[in-house]
Amino acid sequence: MKIIRADINDTAIFDNDELRFGGCCFFTEDRLCKYFFRINGREATLFKSSDKYIPQVIDEFLFYSGFIATIHDEKGIILLERKPSEAYLCEIDKLQPSQFYINKTKLENCKRWIKSQDDIFAPIVISEGRTILQDGHTRVRAAIELGYTCINVYPEEHTSYILDFVDEAVKRQINSISDMQLLDDDEYRVKWHGFCDAFFEGRE
Repeated sequence: MKIIRADINDTAIFDNDELRFGGCCFFTEDRLCKYFFRINGREATLFKSSDKYIPQVIDEFLFYSGFIATIHDEKGIILLERKPSEAYLCEIDKLQPSQFYINKTKLENCKRWIKSQDDIFAPIVISEGRTILQDGHTRVRAAIELGYTCINVYPEEHTSYILDFVDEAVKRQINSISDMQLLDDDEYRVKWHGFCDAFFEGRE
C-alpha cells in the first residue's frame, strides 16, 4: 500500500491544525487510513486511525524527519528507538538551497508552530565545501522571519539529483534562503511541481 504525504489542500482527511505541521500528516493511497505525528524535540507521537501499515508510515515520516530518535503511540507504547545523526547549530546564511520557491501558505503554517530554535531541524549534505539544505526550506525561511539566525541541522544521505538541483539553484542566483521566491499555492504547484516533473521525466 502506497503511503502519501499530505499537503495543505488535503482538508478532507486532516483538519487545518494538523496540516499546518507539514510533513507530519500521511494517508494510505485508498484514503482509508490516516496518520499524524506530533513532534516534541527529537521525539514524536503517532496518532493513527488504523494499526495497518505502521512500519511503512514510520519509514515515510523519517524520510522527512530524520532527526527523530523515538516514536511512540498515543498510549506511550514505543514503536521505534534509534540513534539518528547528531544535530548541530548552523548559521542560516551558510546554507545553500536545493529548491527555488517557498509556498506562502506553508510558510505561514510553519510560523504558527515554531515556538523556539529547538523546533527547527533540517537535513543537510556537505559537498565541495558547501552546506546544502536538502529539505525543510520553508521552516528555515520561517526561522528567518521569526528572527532566528541559526537552526539545527543534521547530516543525511542524499540522492544524486540533489546536487543537480543545487546547480540549477545557483544558475538562478539562489544562493541563500532569502533568495528563494515566495509564491501563492497555485503558482508554487505550477512552477515547482512542474520543474520536478520535467526533471524526472528527462531522466527516464
